[in-house]
Amino acid sequence: MRVLLVSGSYPPMPCGVGDYTAQLAKTLGRRGDVTAAVLTDVAAEGSEAEGVELFPVVRTWGIAEAPSIVKRIRRWRPDVVHIQYPTHYYRGIQWVLPALARIANGPVVQTWHEYYSSRSWPGILNAALAGGLVVVRPNYREKMPRWYRWLIRRKEFRFIPNASSIPAVRLTEDERTAMRTKVGAHGRELIVYFGFASPAKGIESLFEIADPQRHRIVLVCDLSAADAYQASILALANRGDWAGKVVVTGFLPPGEAGRLLAAADAAVFPFRDGGGEWNSSIHGAAAQGTFVLTTSRERRGYDAGKNIHFARPGDLGEMRQALREHMGKRNLAPGETPSEGWNSIAESHVELYRALLGRTAEAGSSPKDGGRAK
Repeated sequence: MRVLLVSGSYPPMPCGVGDYTAQLAKTLGRRGDVTAAVLTDVAAEGSEAEGVELFPVVRTWGIAEAPSIVKRIRRWRPDVVHIQYPTHYYRGIQWVLPALARIANGPVVQTWHEYYSSRSWPGILNAALAGGLVVVRPNYREKMPRWYRWLIRRKEFRFIPNASSIPAVRLTEDERTAMRTKVGAHGRELIVYFGFASPAKGIESLFEIADPQRHRIVLVCDLSAADAYQASILALANRGDWAGKVVVTGFLPPGEAGRLLAAADAAVFPFRDGGGEWNSSIHGAAAQGTFVLTTSRERRGYDAGKNIHFARPGDLGEMRQALREHMGKRNLAPGETPSEGWNSIAESHVELYRALLGRTAEAGSSPKDGGRAK
């Protein structure tokens, strides 16, 4: 089976959807029954992944690139084209990508990483187009308006949860001490935030949850003074009692991010609207065995098996109390490893691809003939 993944981003570009695409492609490529390739942005040129053909050829993601994208798809002749939504880099082509892929090839799968909104990036055309639909967030259809559920009624629908995009790291005590000393946490409790910096992440709450007299905060994210929200986080990090007690690392490779999370006393994700199993940051921190503090609208309290406390969004008092009670706890058996999680995810995808190809065969059309009847 030949599977072509399409994403507006791919490592080393900093984007969660790009990281997800890379993990899925690598895991599919390790199977004996799948040949995997990725069509992505020119900024990913030079990136390598064992078992994956990489085509970093798309420059603008504008409508003008449609002919070259169709040509590339036809040249590689995939059995399935699988498109990821959203990324920060699409510039108009996203509205017609599935239709282009369908014309060029045959069965098309879309993954929607965010919940539906009135300004939903998949668009009505993409929703109505037949094919497969993967979502990484639970209760997805229930959160849609009824008319939007009607649009996707013909799709082969799957909920496939996310997994960590960074490896599980096991540090010795000496390695942990060295990492903590590197970020100035010697003699202090270390709190790490890992992910992107946008208002929904609630990073500003860290400075109210943590104590500048006891804690060291490390922000593993890019912060730019040109972005209003990110500039506000930089101001908080350099103001008053927090001055000199916050480290901003910028974007880090997965292995290095894993080492920092493994060295931390707590990984804190105070999301404004609540997090869940779709958040790869939570998965990445939990995979290290580190105590995780996050928010949720569905779950409350401390889960000892996962070493995660789920607080009500915005409840800073509960989050402070959770830090006092669980800071420094380590889960010595954090359960499924990232590799095992991605193997399960890949298997679920292959089952979906097979179902679509079976449906295409029953309809009497060939993917390699662009879906034309034989």
